[in-house]
Amino acid sequence: MKKIPTIGFISAPAWFDPAPAEFTQVVVEAVRTQQAPLLLPEFDYRLASVASVQNELNLCAKSLRAIGCDVVAQVGSPFAWACAKSEVEARTRNESMVKAANIAVIMTGLAIVDGLRALNVNDVAVNCTYYETDWRDGFAAFLRMCGFNTLHVSTMADQGLIASSAKMEDYGWSMTPELTSRSILAVADASPEAEAIVVTGAGTRTLDILSDMESQTNRPIVAADTILYWAIARELNLTLHPLMGSLSKLSKI
Repeated sequence: MKKIPTIGFISAPAWFDPAPAEFTQVVVEAVRTQQAPLLLPEFDYRLASVASVQNELNLCAKSLRAIGCDVVAQVGSPFAWACAKSEVEARTRNESMVKAANIAVIMTGLAIVDGLRALNVNDVAVNCTYYETDWRDGFAAFLRMCGFNTLHVSTMADQGLIASSAKMEDYGWSMTPELTSRSILAVADASPEAEAIVVTGAGTRTLDILSDMESQTNRPIVAADTILYWAIARELNLTLHPLMGSLSKLSKI
């Protein structure tokens, strides 16, 4: 009898993470999911704090391996890139988790990079949705470190969709499909030469609108939530459903 693969998700602190439930809907094969949230209920989400939780990430990865997971998927892109000085440093964080758990580990921030390379694109437009300026600038700098040409970078505040004084906690866990769609279309309009649109922020859920947005923008969309699903499917040789848009064609490449 073929073993059903089990994916362990490391979720961001103090957040109800949709990823463990959503992933079962995006692949053809049967899978099981497990979750280990970072046990930091008072987490302040400063970039320096995000960069300081390697020990906690390693422990979560090790725990998921101990309960039988075949791969670990870490949700939230900044845990790879926050305060990192190079792509090598970001990948070292990933490797630290691999060594702790002794199984494959996928970090969202690196999945974004790998997905863009699989799509063979270089010129990107970056939609940082609910990010504040330091997160926006840090993520854009990371993509440039990885060799991408960022033709446009903006947040919803930059786009005029929310108040310039809005804080990340105001929208980070309460994005709507309508607001996400408007933000993606604003970036697409501002960057007609971009080969792909990157959407970051794990609280920005794109699964239900991904195909429609790709159709409207006529470009692939590499979003923090769905690109992680693509990376998991590639690691486990699973088949993605068409609702994953252009990523479904890359799942087994």
